[in-house]
Amino acid sequence: MNELYEITPSGIEKLVFYIAFIISIVTFIFIIRRYLRLLLKFQKIDKHVDIGAGILRVLKFVFGQRRLLDDPVSGFAHFLVFWGFVIIVFGTINFFGKGFYGGFHIPFLYDIFKTPFLFLLDLFSFLVIVGVVVFALKRFVIRPERLTQSAGATLILILILGLMVFDLLSDGFNMAYQQVVAEGSFIGSYLASLFWNLPKQTTLLLSHIFWWAHFVFFMTILNYVPMGKHMHIFTSIFNVFLTDDKSGTVMSTPDLENTEIFGVTNVEDFTWKDLLDGYSCTECGRCQDVCPAWDTGKPLSPKNFMIQLRKHAQKKAPFLFDNKPGEFKEDFIKDVITEDVIWACTTCYGCQNACPLFIRHIPKIIDLRRSMVLNEGNISPQGALALKNIEKSGDPWGLGQSARANWFKDLKIKLISDKPDAEWLFWVGCAGALDARNIKVSLATVKLMNAAGVDFAILGTDESCSGDSARRLGEEYLFQTIAKANVEMLNKLGVKKIFTNCPHCFNTLKNEYPDFGGKYEVVHTHQLLAQLISSGKLVIDVEKIQHGPFQGNGYITFHDSCYLGRHNGIYQPSRMLIDLVYKRVEMKRSRKNSYCCGAGGGRMWLEENIGKRINEERTMEALATGASTIGVSCPFCLTMLEDGLKANDKINTHSVMEITEILATGV
Repeated sequence: MNELYEITPSGIEKLVFYIAFIISIVTFIFIIRRYLRLLLKFQKIDKHVDIGAGILRVLKFVFGQRRLLDDPVSGFAHFLVFWGFVIIVFGTINFFGKGFYGGFHIPFLYDIFKTPFLFLLDLFSFLVIVGVVVFALKRFVIRPERLTQSAGATLILILILGLMVFDLLSDGFNMAYQQVVAEGSFIGSYLASLFWNLPKQTTLLLSHIFWWAHFVFFMTILNYVPMGKHMHIFTSIFNVFLTDDKSGTVMSTPDLENTEIFGVTNVEDFTWKDLLDGYSCTECGRCQDVCPAWDTGKPLSPKNFMIQLRKHAQKKAPFLFDNKPGEFKEDFIKDVITEDVIWACTTCYGCQNACPLFIRHIPKIIDLRRSMVLNEGNISPQGALALKNIEKSGDPWGLGQSARANWFKDLKIKLISDKPDAEWLFWVGCAGALDARNIKVSLATVKLMNAAGVDFAILGTDESCSGDSARRLGEEYLFQTIAKANVEMLNKLGVKKIFTNCPHCFNTLKNEYPDFGGKYEVVHTHQLLAQLISSGKLVIDVEKIQHGPFQGNGYITFHDSCYLGRHNGIYQPSRMLIDLVYKRVEMKRSRKNSYCCGAGGGRMWLEENIGKRINEERTMEALATGASTIGVSCPFCLTMLEDGLKANDKINTHSVMEITEILATGV
């Protein structure tokens, strides 16, 4: 005998195979059909899908497993299991093909390339087993807090392990029965050598037993996976492909004039893509690990948020299918998510940056805030006051437009109304114009721009709030009113290029105003300063700075603003400026993994009464570097980290400095 014949069912076995296969597939179809029906009960999306960007995301993050590999141990294990199944799926196709027709084989793979393909099948079967062992050790021995411990996860590991082992054993016993080995199948051949001397009938029986065990385990996996978190096996490619890269950075712009209910009150008010996010959540907890709210004892866990959304939707499904949603008594906001969870989010983007399947948590939370604020007027007294002040006075403190003239009254600075041909508009922002500490940053900025000969002007008393806090606190109507008014003014003035010290204004002007017709070239001040220094237009006297008032111990650590960093991917300009004059030391969490100061998402204006204060946690991390100066690029971060120094009784020995303040002492 010089050829190995693969096991195929015959006689009564073939009949049983047909019946079991059909039942399993029909069951699977009914399970998936229910999920699809539920998706169709949610709201439509009308966003354009960038096919090219979607394909690139799938290649990089699904097939390349890029985000998972940030965790080298479990990430690599998942990489092995994923690619093992990609390779093994071809073997599975051949497996079922043989069940229906003994002469079936996949062209090329089972003739021309049979030997290398059998080698890959054995290799990846072994690697999947290794991956499962790593998963088991992490889940049951290391037991990281972020993982959801469940019987379902254990069952899946057992099923995957059994699937691989039974397939290899079936091949081994089959080779032993036929007294021939298959070239390339090195594990199967080794197992065959162990069983070579067993009675032929025994090896034949065992090969069939393990063949059927492989079949049963595969069909069990197929039908069990959609019932829990492993549904992502079917949805991950679609979820990553369809995601909006800017979602969470750019909020949706609903048509407020043609709707009576705002935001999301009931789970079915979300879009079907939001529910697909819920289906895709693997409960891995990477989002929870990086959430500053969860880390400091708040009830918000991005992971639990998605789990609750999915479970609530599934519980409500029968009522939605019968078109009787009002009879379902569990309230999504009050009974499932809760207000403390909704208001804990700082919109720092940490969760979305960490999620391997591009689940978008922030837009869902903002939509819930919109519902609470616009439908019910439900917001804390502090938040309500900030919104009232923004509406009536154009700033969160309620100081009024006229107060914006005070910071520059002694400066020779041009108003853009008087100099409409200025190359740049300096968007000062509410903090930069009205907060005493941040006014110093504005003055330093003007000094540097004048030294570089930059042609710029300001709006002065015509400037108003950009609306960032209003939108992220859920007051979408107020935001849209502000945005439309600002865009109308800027366009009338012919503004084309804007620089600003505030990452929140930067993000709003750059990414959200285009929805209202405001398309400008927007840069953060640090970006512009880095360009001016690189081109030689701005010369900094480094020695003067190093002997000036801000030298400290000569070391500075830089805190990345969430809205400049993770939201917009800008990390290097500030560091370039620091490296001109200081020795820079990085915090444990920096760049894309930076930790929030606690002020984003409108939290700047809300009390923090649950758990530890986020700004104090971040300040302690900065102090641990040994640097005497904390560098920032954001007015909110400046305020929060100075408060953190005060809380840690370090305000007299350490300082928080906006980088422009330091550079301004060198001109």
